[in-house]
Amino acid sequence: MELKNSIKKYRQLKGFTQEELAIKSGVSRQTIISIERYRYKPSLELGLKISLALETDINKLFFLDFIKDETNKSLKIKETEKEPIKFQDFEDKDWKKLWVNLKKNN
Repeated sequence: MELKNSIKKYRQLKGFTQEELAIKSGVSRQTIISIERYRYKPSLELGLKISLALETDINKLFFLDFIKDETNKSLKIKETEKEPIKFQDFEDKDWKKLWVNLKKNN
């Protein structure tokens, strides 16, 4: 399971440069570059600031990309699907499993 984003896509749709988005979000241009290149995972606060700056739902900007394996069966994903699960679609057991997996990976 990986955290993915579509910031670059929505930034370009709005016609913003990385510098403009950085200023509107209160961070450096290098931070935006790092987020777009998956070198940095932003905090929830920064994610919300970016979504406000881009006037886009945070669920469209950030999503989890599930890799097909046995541990994801409880998330009700078909083996042939690779669609991200939206924030509001998570159930309590999914959050617990996500937390355990994140702790293992760090």
